[in-house]
Order: sequence, then C-alpha cells, then structure tokens
Amino acid sequence: MSVLESGSLAALLTPAHHALRERARDFFTDARLAGWREPANGPLTGRAWRELGEAGYLGVSLPTEFGGAGLGVLGSLVLGEAVSRLGDVGLPLGMHVQNEVACQWLVDADPVLRAEFLPRLLDGRLVACQADTDPSADEPTTAVRDGDDLVVNGAKLFVINGAVAGLCFTRVLLDGSPAIVAVDKDRPGVRVAEVYDKLGTRSADSARLEFTDVRVPATRVVSSGGVGRHLRWNRVMTLLRFLIAADAALVHRRLLDRVTRYAGERALGGRPLAAWPVNSHALARFRADLELVEAGVARACARLDAGAWPVPEVAALKWFCVERACALAAACCDLEGGAGYMWGNPSLRDLAQLRGLRMAGGSQTTMLTITNHSFAARAEWDTAGVAR
Repeated sequence: MSVLESGSLAALLTPAHHALRERARDFFTDARLAGWREPANGPLTGRAWRELGEAGYLGVSLPTEFGGAGLGVLGSLVLGEAVSRLGDVGLPLGMHVQNEVACQWLVDADPVLRAEFLPRLLDGRLVACQADTDPSADEPTTAVRDGDDLVVNGAKLFVINGAVAGLCFTRVLLDGSPAIVAVDKDRPGVRVAEVYDKLGTRSADSARLEFTDVRVPATRVVSSGGVGRHLRWNRVMTLLRFLIAADAALVHRRLLDRVTRYAGERALGGRPLAAWPVNSHALARFRADLELVEAGVARACARLDAGAWPVPEVAALKWFCVERACALAAACCDLEGGAGYMWGNPSLRDLAQLRGLRMAGGSQTTMLTITNHSFAARAEWDTAGVAR
C-alpha cells in the first residue's frame, strides 16, 4: 500500500486523480527515460520537457484558470508516485522546479509577465530554473536600475536545470533588498560556466551560471521587498520541500520492500538474514519510520491543499523523511554485504540520489534552523499570551 492509499488521502482522490495515476503509470517507463537522457545516464534533454508538456504532466497542480490541470498538491503527489517507479530521483526533482517553483512564481506575478512565460512553461517549450546560491555571503548577485532596465551581475552555484533552462528565476539584491528577477538565458552576458559532475540525481543537471552586465527590463521583477516577498518565497519553497519529502518517502518504501524480500531469501548460518534479531529489529525500526513518514506526508498534503502554509512543519518533514531514507539506504548496503558496495546495486544508487535530496530545497541544517526558530517563536508568543 502506498501513501496515496492511506485513509486520509484515499478519500481525497477524485476520478481525475485516479485517471492521472493510471495514465502516468503507462507513460513513465525505463525506455522513455533512457530516450530523454543524453548521453546515456546523463541529464534530461529539451525533448523530455516537450514530451512532458504535450502529455499534460507540467502544471498538474496549478488551477485551471492558469492553464493547469487543477489537481492541487495531491495531483503532484500522484504524479510523483508514478515517476518514482523508475528509480530515478533526478526527473521528479527537475519537474518540481518547473512545476512548483517557476510556475508558482508566475501565478502571483504581473499578468503580462505571466502571459509571456507561463504557457511556454506548461507546454514544455521553455524550461526554467531557480538560481539561488551565491558563491559566498560576500559575493551577492546584484541588480542595479538603469533607466527602464536592470543590470544583473554575479554568479549562482548548483542550479538545478541550470544547463537546459531557458529562463532563470534569479535571486538578487535590488535596492538593498532581496528580489526575484526572471532572466532569459539567451541574453548577452549569461553563461553556463560549468555543468557539475554529480554523485546522484544525474538526470536533472546542476550548473554554475554567471551573469555579466546582463540587461533585462525592469518589468521582469517577479517578487521584491517586504513581507509579501518573504511570504511568497515561503510558499514556493514549502511546496518544493513537501514534494522532496514525498520523494524520499517513496524511495523509503521501495528500499524497505526490496530489502525485506532480500533478508527473507538470503541465508546465513542456516537461517534467513531476517531471522537474526539484529536484522529483524533494524527492519522493524525502518518500518516504523515508514509509518511516521507516510502519515506526515499525508497530513501535510491535505493541509497544503486546504490552503494552509505550514512552513516549519514541512521543513521538519523534509528533514525527517530524507534523514530516515538515507539511514535506510545505508543499512541496506550494509545488509547486502559486498553487493552493497557495487555501483550497480539499487540500494547504493538510491543512497547516492538521496544525498542530493539532503541539499535540494535547502540543506538539512537549514530545515532544522527553520523548525527551531519557528517553534521557539511560537513558544515565546504562547508565554506572552500573544494571539496567533
């Protein structure tokens, strides 16, 4: 049984969700994924995004008035379940950036900007990335006003979809405050300086982007300044972090099912590995983790689709889901002995991919910081009798 078949989420699935689930299971195949990657086991090509758009798998969660399927966060979770069967975490990670980051920025943007870019993101003609990470705190990417233009200078590291993208949602300092600016990749001064050689999630490229005197219209500011920008940032990142947590939960179930079968079939000292208490106890703990992980994913999904924005709770969920899946993957490699050290081993490959989820959407340390600060503030409010 998957998280979608748990009582709380199963009751929320509509006929449209069920239809998406069946259709996506047939669409996402190993052969199709292989045809999307160039070179073999390399990053996704533009063809992948066009086919995803043609099939209607981009913008699943967006309201229909914006060109989406109107299936909410639950729709994205349904799609993620189908993609997870491929054993590839890079594909859903790249799709999250397109669907839940880029498209969500545009939903709340100026209607002219939305009309210019959103339809092309949804049909796959345009791929997007979010460029967040500066080389250091002392080297921020900046945007300076010059007449009707902005002039962008700086660099961004570890940008998911950075090489394939044609549109960069770039975090800059503008007028002394953080802002998000939409920068076309084909503008003079934008350069893909490096495509990183990664341990896992290799189907989603990660790149270093450099911006040198890049001029964009001042109307390209998607979000800037004040509490509103911070709230929108939290909204976008909470969606991304939730889906990363769900991806980790799906990997957790796949790993646990596989290692449970292995431990029941592999014998040591005349009895199955699963019959040894040291192993059976470990498997029991990881199964308990799965119950908690899937319950957390189901609860967060229902809350998000109901209009809540549980920022610290989702940060904590992302931390817990990824942490426990990483621990399980490492334990699987140990239990499988020498096979667990061979690169062709599925558990080792999952461990490598899960390492990428530790960084994606904000590091595990950042998730703990968000959780601690938010819950500490709530405790102070409660002590002071402040209504919230």
